[in-house]
Amino acid sequence: MSDVFAIVQVGLLAGQERLNAVSGNAASATLPGYRRQVAALNSFAGHFAPATAQAAAAPAEPVLRRGVDLRAGQMMATGKPLDVAIDGAQGFFALSDGQRTFLTRAGSFRVDAEGYLVGERGLRVQGSNGDIRLGSADVSVRETGEIVQREEVQAVLQLFTLAEGAQLSPDKGSLLAVDGALQPVDSGRAAVRSGFLEGSNAGGPQDMLALMALTRQFESLVKVTQGYDEVLGRAIQKLGEI
Repeated sequence: MSDVFAIVQVGLLAGQERLNAVSGNAASATLPGYRRQVAALNSFAGHFAPATAQAAAAPAEPVLRRGVDLRAGQMMATGKPLDVAIDGAQGFFALSDGQRTFLTRAGSFRVDAEGYLVGERGLRVQGSNGDIRLGSADVSVRETGEIVQREEVQAVLQLFTLAEGAQLSPDKGSLLAVDGALQPVDSGRAAVRSGFLEGSNAGGPQDMLALMALTRQFESLVKVTQGYDEVLGRAIQKLGEI
């Protein structure tokens, strides 16, 4: 394949991935705790310097990474004691299905039929001693994360952060998948606010500008393809006249 068409292919595929990220951001602009997705091309030149003949015969595919914007969203008051927001940008809530652990900034919790404190998708909220189980939903949450019923501490919400070398990637809804290890946040460095939820940090001018830039990118790549096709057509016509 011509280098021009290979470049266009990489650009179109990368643009499609960025468009998927922008679309997801727009759809989740009102989802509490949602973190804006960012798609970036890891390497461009590597697609045009294959190490082997077999690699040279394979179609160029961009290596894209899907990251997340970790800036905090705005606080929204709900008045519900089990709606909990993290005060500041430090830390995440951890939710588990028993096999995998996800991180989230969405603190819309409830008590399920078995008495466990659960969040999105019914995943169990993790405390300082694992799954949090409460006697009832008639509780309050202190700034320290202590969950209190009749002045007695039932459990403690634990905030987590990434260990060195760990990475986050978007999962469904407001959940973030973790590749690597987690470490607890020191209780003195983070606080929570009961009766509040953190809003999404997606939407707004930045995503609109990204969408406009993608539109221009697609238009430019199409024009490059059309122009190159016209040049090839004229060259073939001239060769036929010889």
